[in-house]
Amino acid sequence: MAQWGGSTTTFTDEMGNRRFPREQEGFGRALNVAEGEVPRCSSIFSALPANLADFRGVVPGSTTAFRERTAITWETSPAESAETTVFTWIGGSQLYPSMRPAYPFVAATLSVNGVPRLQFSLGCAEIYTATGDGFTLWFEPRRLLSLVEDGDRSFAPHGVSGFYRLQAPGEMLTAGEPLQITVELPPAQQDYVCSYYISPRTDALQISLATHRDEIAQLQADVVQLKRSHEMLYAQVYPELFPNRVQGERSILHMSETRHMHPPCLTTMRNGEIVLTFRDGATHLDVNGRMLLKRSHDNGRTWNAPQVLFDLPRADHRCAPIVELPNGDWVTLDYRAGGEYNEDDTYWMGDVHDAPTLWSAWSTDRGAHWSFGDEPLVNPQVPNRYAEAERHMIRLPNGRLLAAANFFSPNPDTNRNVQIAIYASDDNARHWSYLASLPAFPHLVGEPTLLRGAKGRIVVLARTVAADIRCSGMLVQYNSEDDGQTWSDPIPTAMSSLSTPAHLIQLQDGRFLCTHASRGYPASIYVTVSEDQGATWNTANTKVITNDIVSEDSTYPTTCQLADGTLLTAWYGSLFGKFYIAGLRYAPGELG
Repeated sequence: MAQWGGSTTTFTDEMGNRRFPREQEGFGRALNVAEGEVPRCSSIFSALPANLADFRGVVPGSTTAFRERTAITWETSPAESAETTVFTWIGGSQLYPSMRPAYPFVAATLSVNGVPRLQFSLGCAEIYTATGDGFTLWFEPRRLLSLVEDGDRSFAPHGVSGFYRLQAPGEMLTAGEPLQITVELPPAQQDYVCSYYISPRTDALQISLATHRDEIAQLQADVVQLKRSHEMLYAQVYPELFPNRVQGERSILHMSETRHMHPPCLTTMRNGEIVLTFRDGATHLDVNGRMLLKRSHDNGRTWNAPQVLFDLPRADHRCAPIVELPNGDWVTLDYRAGGEYNEDDTYWMGDVHDAPTLWSAWSTDRGAHWSFGDEPLVNPQVPNRYAEAERHMIRLPNGRLLAAANFFSPNPDTNRNVQIAIYASDDNARHWSYLASLPAFPHLVGEPTLLRGAKGRIVVLARTVAADIRCSGMLVQYNSEDDGQTWSDPIPTAMSSLSTPAHLIQLQDGRFLCTHASRGYPASIYVTVSEDQGATWNTANTKVITNDIVSEDSTYPTTCQLADGTLLTAWYGSLFGKFYIAGLRYAPGELG
């Protein structure tokens, strides 16, 4: 049973964190994790290490990817006597989503010396007491990282951390011997996921200048994050204070309580149908990631249930923007990251990329069935087979298709080895050939978008890394005047690409529209117009689509224009532990 509120005892140790006369460290060593690893368990597999932090700051020890660990076991410090004693440790739990009915509780089972003794709530940010079989567990929360703040759970797990104090009866203790404690998570469910970790500290009861310094530094960081969250929320209350913010109709195109999704790619078909494709996975990186497709027949106001687009085993399909050809075929490039995972399904992106990552696909029945090309898209000028395309291909007047994709170059003269290659297909995406490489840029991240204007110029906009103040997350532009055969040197722009790529379309009135974003503070989605086929960009009149983004795992916007001229911009994000794709429908007059 559990009881909320109140305190553990009236006893207080003024020189430490003890709350009981007989109280000692509750963590001595972990038993079922590798030496030096943070003891943690989760109901979902993580392909990446997670950056764990409690109220004292970064949790000491390494955090590695793990799977199928639903329980953790550790030893306390040796019992100092055979009298009733409290064992104290610092731990944390997460529950996704947290904004779910408070009851029934999601509870973990705590066992002592292999025998289940009691259950306690996960993700609870309140003082509570749990009892069972002669044992009592008190939890005192010290830090809450809200689910409207910071990154996705696969990068920075949210939740609540604090002191756990377990009182063990004297008859269960032998002087000089530790207790063995196990925390086991409940069976996996469809509507929530949970995790638990122990901070491997043996100084939970100590107070020193060092522990105070760490706690104050973490508290200050949390206050800054909280202020950012408040600022985002306040901005939604007074949109009139942001004259450059586009006014339109906001909607959620897709949402999941537990499944991560990104990035949304929109396409308007000739019959008025709008197609949305996006990746669905357990986390941001998941070897079993799949591509889903949704359709709208009423200008994006409502959407059909998602259908599975691609779901090959261990492929991690990550992006598949669709283009409709004049003959009615749908074509796309299926970017897969399956080759970037080790045999244990943990993500690893090393220097060798022997597995191909980019394949062409086409459908002759409007997406009901798909065929894949026989050969992947690769750059024959480099030794690896890596290629990454996140944005739509384009079609030239002569029917040729062009696609832009990242590749890794062994060029030692660049700070980064990312470059962009152009590929061409003359048989409706059935086969592709390498056409050209864009000039190197030392701070390139890639993820290019390309567009051919009515006057023949092809423009590529690519994402850069925030390497220094002179090119801190800007979009860089390349131009081609000969249908992609040759390209200009990189041209800096004043448009943001802080950790997120751009998307290009040509509007019905001939203008170029760049949809771009920033994951950095203040994180927002933007649209910027060019009146001269990309020669210049009207950044003085950049419009804000939304300024409510806090999570860094978000953005990647795309825009499509409907038959009536209405624009629809979509992006992905997470709030309250829910993952979603949002959309804003607005009139072209909002662009100015």
